[in-house]
Amino acid sequence: MIDTLSFRNNIFSCRTNFINNAAGSSVRGVFLWLSTACITIYTACISHQASANYPIGFEPYATRDQNIFNLLHGQALPTNASLIDRSQSKWNTSLVITNTLNIESNNNESIYLDYESYRFNLSYQYGLSKNWNLKLDVPLVHTSGGVFDSAIDDWHKFFNMDRGSRPYVVDNQYRINYAYRNQTLVDLEESSTTIGDIQLAIAHTLKDEEASSMSVWASVKLPTGDEDYLSGSGAADISAWFAMNQAVSENWFFNLNAGAVILGQNEFNNMPLSDYAVYGHAMLNWLPIEGFSLKLQLQGHSSYYDESQLKILGDTALLTFGGTIQINQCQQIDIAMSEDIIVEASPDASLIISWHHYPGTC
Repeated sequence: MIDTLSFRNNIFSCRTNFINNAAGSSVRGVFLWLSTACITIYTACISHQASANYPIGFEPYATRDQNIFNLLHGQALPTNASLIDRSQSKWNTSLVITNTLNIESNNNESIYLDYESYRFNLSYQYGLSKNWNLKLDVPLVHTSGGVFDSAIDDWHKFFNMDRGSRPYVVDNQYRINYAYRNQTLVDLEESSTTIGDIQLAIAHTLKDEEASSMSVWASVKLPTGDEDYLSGSGAADISAWFAMNQAVSENWFFNLNAGAVILGQNEFNNMPLSDYAVYGHAMLNWLPIEGFSLKLQLQGHSSYYDESQLKILGDTALLTFGGTIQINQCQQIDIAMSEDIIVEASPDASLIISWHHYPGTC
């Protein structure tokens, strides 16, 4: 059993240290997101009970490539292949914190990405029947210069890692710029907090067994975000994907998604777009003890900008690794990190914190 008072004191201590060490107008937006994460963990942990039997093995990390230009498009978040029963519901809240510095150019293009983003996603899934489910994803996005540039640079120096352009760039500045053939198409220097593009999905079960399940999904991404602040593309995209769960043994679980997204426009801010992109992931989960698991998730997608020669706008592959704690029979928490495998094709690193709630299993 967790000491609730001690845990609460630690949360408030973390919050106080964060405020004292950060400065500038962006801190208010940053603190909003970090507070959300703290409240999520606190709410789950104060109700901690002995581990129950809910199968946590098949739940993938609710994350994707966090490049702000790729997040515009309707690629679905990774999904569990198992659907929920009629009239039951499933909630997921996730916070992804990403710090990015990427400067790249060629004869025709140049891109300058220096920002920190806090992407909060609220997901709700509802069982129309045992074989049909609906799912709604609502993202809220805060983008600014952030507060972690110095800490990340110190991390690189401590481990003698490549610091890239960080020694030559002012800490915690915000700039997103893209130019094509000497014409500036995107130029942002003002932080923002906006709603992103909402996504509505429907799923159908193909196979439903305890150790193995399959389902097919289709979704539409609605243009509810703000094009001016890169939280939406201004168009509706359609996506379809296949999801599979497979128990390898009592302690090893596998989840896979594979799909494609059809883009609803052929350009964004005069940036030529691909007609479609393919994407997918494979997640391997090991449960060494009851109520705790370690996950490794490999995922990627093809380029949304097939005319671009920039790596940051090309094909992407990333690895997410971390753990899941089962709080009780109907709640679990994910904490993980993502690293780019194709170097400079996506942000260096992202922190993922997710809370899953299954009311029907309580």
